[in-house]
Parts: sequence; structure tokens; C-alpha cells
Amino acid sequence: MAIGVLSFLYLCLKSFAPLPADWFQLSPAKGRWYLWGIGGYLAAYPLVLLVSLVNQQIWAGQGGSNPLLTLALENQDNVALIFFFVTAAIAAPIFEEIFFRGFLMTSLTRFMPGWGAVLASAFIFAAAHLSLAEILPLMTLGTVLGFVYGRSRNLLASILLHSLWNSGTLLSLFLLGSALRA
Repeated sequence: MAIGVLSFLYLCLKSFAPLPADWFQLSPAKGRWYLWGIGGYLAAYPLVLLVSLVNQQIWAGQGGSNPLLTLALENQDNVALIFFFVTAAIAAPIFEEIFFRGFLMTSLTRFMPGWGAVLASAFIFAAAHLSLAEILPLMTLGTVLGFVYGRSRNLLASILLHSLWNSGTLLSLFLLGSALRA
């Protein structure tokens, strides 16, 4: 899947070479990106929690999460859990932020105001997770990720925020799953 998306991304961007200087900024020396990432996480947590509580009332506990997560938790295979964690906490944030914020959101700013690009890319980000019941919380997270990237102009900030989010979510689910098995 990643090869297909990266190929699509390459074909879309090939005609724009050289790319504008502000696209795909991954600059550790540029600004205080880590403060934007950590601050974004601290802002996203209560916002997504609040939206999730409202969302639970709408869906009345129905809806789903990632079935791979359920399999990984039930399997109790430590190697599989480590690979799942590394994929979700490191690879997915890098890949998704490059695509959704670095490419999509930045591209959308050519056709709409910045706030519209943030909201549109947040909606597409949420929809790409293929869970209708989680679209509102994921769109909220996507909006914060877009805001952080837009303000910091450094993908490292949104990658850090996304990584902290996925790590915290997975860690709490692993601990909850371990407590339920005990």
C-alpha cells in the first residue's frame, strides 16, 4: 500500500520539481518543532477525549476500531506486539504526516484558505482510517495535527504529536488488555 501511495505522490509532484522550499520540511534545526509537537499533544488530548465522549453517545458503543489491534492483543505474541507498536508509533506517523499534512494539506492551500485546507485534510485523514464510528475523534486529531503543522511549518512537529498520540493510545490499550487477561 505504501509503495502505491508513494508512487502516486511522486507522479503528482514530478511536474512541480523543484518543489517549493516550504514543502516537506523535516528540519530538526528549524524552530522549536518539539514544543509544537508536545504542546499539540497536550491540546489534542482533552479535545479528542471530549469529542470521543460525545461520539460514544451518538454511536451508543457501536462501531469499531482496528481489527489488527484486537488480533495483536489476543495473540499475546510479544514479537508481534513489538512490530505492531513500532509500525503504529513510528512508521504510520511518518508516512501519514508526509502524505496528509506535507502533501495533501499543503496542496489544498492552493485552492482554499488555510483553515479550509486543515479541515479538509483532517476529514480525509479521518475517513482514510475506515471507521465511521471514529470519524469525529479522528477528524479532531487531524485538525490539531494540521494546525500544528501549519503553525510550525515543520513536519517533525506533527510527526512527534502523531507518534505521541499513537504511542499513548497503544500503551493504554496494551495495559488495559493485559489487565483484562489477568
